[in-house]
Amino acid sequence: MATNSPRLTKMEELAKVAGVSVSTVSRALAGNPSINAKTRARIVDLAAKHNYQINENARNFRLQKTNVIAVVLMLDVKSEQHTSDMFFLEMLGAIADALSVQNYDLLLANSPMTNVLDIQSSRIFRQSDGIIFIGQGNQHEQLNEFSGLEKPMVVWGSNLPDRRYCTVGADNVVGGYLATKHLLNLGRKDIVFMGDINMPEPKQRFEGYLNALKEKGIKFNKRLQIDVPFEMSHASEAINDLLQQKISFDGAVCCSDLIALSAIAALTESGLRVPEDVAVVGYDDIALASYSSPSLTTVRQNIVQGGRILVQKLMAQINGDTVADSVLKTELIVRRSSGAW
Repeated sequence: MATNSPRLTKMEELAKVAGVSVSTVSRALAGNPSINAKTRARIVDLAAKHNYQINENARNFRLQKTNVIAVVLMLDVKSEQHTSDMFFLEMLGAIADALSVQNYDLLLANSPMTNVLDIQSSRIFRQSDGIIFIGQGNQHEQLNEFSGLEKPMVVWGSNLPDRRYCTVGADNVVGGYLATKHLLNLGRKDIVFMGDINMPEPKQRFEGYLNALKEKGIKFNKRLQIDVPFEMSHASEAINDLLQQKISFDGAVCCSDLIALSAIAALTESGLRVPEDVAVVGYDDIALASYSSPSLTTVRQNIVQGGRILVQKLMAQINGDTVADSVLKTELIVRRSSGAW
């Protein structure tokens, strides 16, 4: 609605018109409950009448806020893992959407780093209000040390011993168990596990794999545990090596959907049929999983929910709250690659 009232550009001017202090105006416009509802409503009405708008830059400067959140992708340096990994892309999209709702921008750090403590001397640290780490890599101790720097942080990853930082993640042991039990129940017995068990999440998925074998009374065959990083070309090479060594297998539990899709491609090129000859299960349930040929049976991590919770946990820390870890539900999504239908 149009008004002839003079436009106010300074908080001091609005405070004078309202007959209150500048701090009262500031708290009222921020919705602070310490200001009674009647006074808050009167100040908000006056601000609208005089077309007053908060100078966000000045406000953030006073509060020492940047309204920027840094996201650090914990890329596997040795395997030359890429930012274009679809898990990373989907997680980044979920985080960006959740930050947008909070009126925050995203600063991406995607260069592989051997020590996350180096971040404290970078603009990622200086120009952000908090940091989200996607993954832990082999830097659990460094992340523990980083948590003492009084910079709000949250990590997508595993619940590791002696951890001093907040994590959001799925139950990897249950996920590995569900994938393996599914193949065992379909009559598969020689099941390859593909994932680098030197990394926290694959290690826990491998634990679930072993639990399922033990429950079924099947002895673990060390030749069927293949260390494969989160990078597609390594999975293809691993499958070809198994075939050249004439190691018999009729199933594969893969620690990511990209590993699974690469394995399927290598098996098909070698003349084997999926799932008739080798049944395959992936992990993550990225968007591509349902469109592959055959469509991919996989363990779903709710990536969108995970991104949203990561942001919620970080915002709570920025506001001075104590936060607890979140463990997301894992779910087996059955499609054609495992031969269940």
